[in-house]
Amino acid sequence: MKLKMIALAAMLAAGSANAAIDTGLASGNGELMLNLKWKDTALADGNQSVSAAFDLGITMDYAVANFNTAGYSQSWDLGSYGSAFSTFTSAAVMANAEMNVFALDGTETAGAPGEKRLISTTNGINATGTSLSLLASSIPANGNFNDIFGNVTVTNFLVAVNGSASHSSDANGASNADATSGNAWFDNGTGMEKFANLSGFDSTNKFDGTYGAGTGVLSGQAKALPFYMLVASSTDPFGKATMTPFGFDVDGDGVVEFDNNGAVAGGTSEYGLWTLQGSTLTYSVAAAVPEAETYAMMLAGLGLVGFMVRRRKSI
Repeated sequence: MKLKMIALAAMLAAGSANAAIDTGLASGNGELMLNLKWKDTALADGNQSVSAAFDLGITMDYAVANFNTAGYSQSWDLGSYGSAFSTFTSAAVMANAEMNVFALDGTETAGAPGEKRLISTTNGINATGTSLSLLASSIPANGNFNDIFGNVTVTNFLVAVNGSASHSSDANGASNADATSGNAWFDNGTGMEKFANLSGFDSTNKFDGTYGAGTGVLSGQAKALPFYMLVASSTDPFGKATMTPFGFDVDGDGVVEFDNNGAVAGGTSEYGLWTLQGSTLTYSVAAAVPEAETYAMMLAGLGLVGFMVRRRKSI
């Protein structure tokens, strides 16, 4: 509870400074943006397609500093963003909707690899969630990664969103768009292809109904999306960028694993995961496993409490 209150206070402090979403292209400390998208692929012109953008009020630096903390959890009520979420859900077929969360840092010392940063949900878990499947095609080349930050489509999208609805007036605003909205429409095919194809929407390409009625987060990407940090690995434009998952190393083996000790079967996933249940968006990280000494102290404490209770009854 205390951790959540600290997180909320930090979020409000970070998010209240600017009404518009900080894109991070100039400041280097972009704010997290949630994007929801639905496209009616049965229509050639896509005119029934819709998207929605939400300013989550969390900066990249805050996420980097806190989103790997054991037991960290934070939720957003999308219903509190005015009518943006209800407008999206009334127009979209949620069983085929997609979700993406990202923030950018587009600053760097000239030619320095690893200084431009992107944190984003991505398609690093296979459809069943049983293993990590970072195929070669999933990891961008350094050149392609660096091109994101100066890409006109990406820039136009961020500018258009900030000029839409309440983003320009509210600290944590939201907006809706459709195929007629131009640059503000988040579409993985024509609009934000340069970014969306890289950052990776849910690789199953749909919520599959489980976000609205799901009971857990460990049965695949249709129910939970992992979060990654991407940076250029070198100045070689053809070399692969580096993708590092957010999360906490519960078992202390030096690797953050999605399926740790049978996570899918009910164990612990070490990944930081995003879920959307109804109108509640949540990011959460597995809690640390208490050490043997801690268990021993807990048992000793319980034993002492039991002894005191028995003693009082006997008096």
